Amino acid sequence: MRSIELFAGAGGLALGTTNAGFIHEAVVEWDRDCCRTIRENKARGLAAVRDWPLFEMDVREFDFASIKSVIDLLAGGPPCQPFSMGGKHRGLEDERNMFPAVASALRALAPKAFIIENVKGILRPSFHQTFEYVLRLLRFPEVTRKPSESWIEHFERLNRHQANEKRSGLSYNLDFRCFNATDFGVPQWRERVFIVGFRNDLEVDWQFPRPTHSLDSLLRDQWVTGEYWERHGISKRQRPAAPE
Repeated sequence: MRSIELFAGAGGLALGTTNAGFIHEAVVEWDRDCCRTIRENKARGLAAVRDWPLFEMDVREFDFASIKSVIDLLAGGPPCQPFSMGGKHRGLEDERNMFPAVASALRALAPKAFIIENVKGILRPSFHQTFEYVLRLLRFPEVTRKPSESWIEHFERLNRHQANEKRSGLSYNLDFRCFNATDFGVPQWRERVFIVGFRNDLEVDWQFPRPTHSLDSLLRDQWVTGEYWERHGISKRQRPAAPE
């Protein structure tokens, strides 16, 4: 399976897709230090990254026409600063908003699927219309924004396109979910929004994976079955008393 990785950072999401069986046709990141990290890992011969074709550049300047393979997956985490709970909360008006660049890549590559992640802040009530607009951008990447058009006007036109039962062109069936890394066994409280889409013509029936870990499960292992302490080799004399 062939993939393109945008806004790669130091390569976290790209590692995940590599481990899932994808071969990257391009890994694009413009931050110098992130690229140095990837190059250092390549120089050390780490199997997961040694074959990555790294491009240190702005995603908006990448030549997608140079990609000749059929792309199965487009993946990436656009900059989160416009939507983070910290910062200036400028959203779509922030020059670091790269969702239009993602739509442009979808338009150029028409991948079979995409996975995009961003911060939980994009789901807050004040960004409700903003997030709905982002979803429309990704759902209908060929309905481009006109030079004289505000994003609100473009949003209205995207909504009309969605309501048109006779619509044609490239489109994606998509869904989103906010996950916490702890719910999948990662020892870190890290909440992220994932948007996953499949090209409409493929008629893929897909669902998000179910969490594998939970606080309820941990409490049961600790105070009902005691398996938690056994697993970590804690003797009964060393175990704390159960909380009230």
